[in-house]
Amino acid sequence: MPAGLIYLAAAFVAFGVLARISPCNPEQRRFAGRDLVDNTLFWFLGLVLYGDIAGAYVRWGVDLTFQRDAPEILSAIEAGYGFAARLPLWAQAVVIIVAMDFIQYWLHRLFHGRALWPFHAVHHSVEDLDWTATYRIHPVNFLIYSAGALAVVRLAGFTPAAFLVIGPFNLVAGALAHANLDWTFGPFRYVIASPVYHRWHHVRDPAVHNRNFAPTFPVWDLMFGTFYMPRGVLPHDYGVDGVPRHFLAQLVYPFRVLAERIGIGRKPGVGAATTV
Repeated sequence: MPAGLIYLAAAFVAFGVLARISPCNPEQRRFAGRDLVDNTLFWFLGLVLYGDIAGAYVRWGVDLTFQRDAPEILSAIEAGYGFAARLPLWAQAVVIIVAMDFIQYWLHRLFHGRALWPFHAVHHSVEDLDWTATYRIHPVNFLIYSAGALAVVRLAGFTPAAFLVIGPFNLVAGALAHANLDWTFGPFRYVIASPVYHRWHHVRDPAVHNRNFAPTFPVWDLMFGTFYMPRGVLPHDYGVDGVPRHFLAQLVYPFRVLAERIGIGRKPGVGAATTV
């Protein structure tokens, strides 16, 4: 908890100062945007609720699949095994980041489909898009996109230390991608996800926000035809229609949409919520 608060304080100052120097959208507040309180509540929810859900997935899967041999197999997975564990630590970290990115690219596309969009729309509902939007993730979105992808990668046998190594990278990369900065990374625009690249993904226009799905490596978008980053133009007008503005209402919102789709709780003469 103290380490997390120190990181948040440092990020608040650093990204606020950078947004004064090189903003993508100068009309936005640099330090305390309109969505700061709700984004902070989502961060706190994650701190309290999530824990090691990926580890729990692995344990449940092993117990269900192997039953009698589960303790030995689980011990091997948790300690690291096979070819993955024999790689140098830096190589393990690189492979984990790339594998996670590939899996999350496809999961991200899945969340832009009609079935799961209400859960992901909560993340897209941020209008003052800045680094704190990283934490506005609905629990169902987290359980599948973050914990689910991590559980799959952990099964490959990487050592626990490799996952610790990538932790700081993920913290900084996620916040930087959402930051209010006009950085494109120039010649590296196709290599690493820049703030401008990811901000295009958050624009209100569905034709554009259904692009740029890769969390870290735009090469996946280039390979699969979803890359969008026009030169000389900066994104603006973020958010999504229909999602309520505040924390508690946003937690309930996806379930209300799903209930309306099957005819539960729909008022006479009122259609179900619009989704992508």
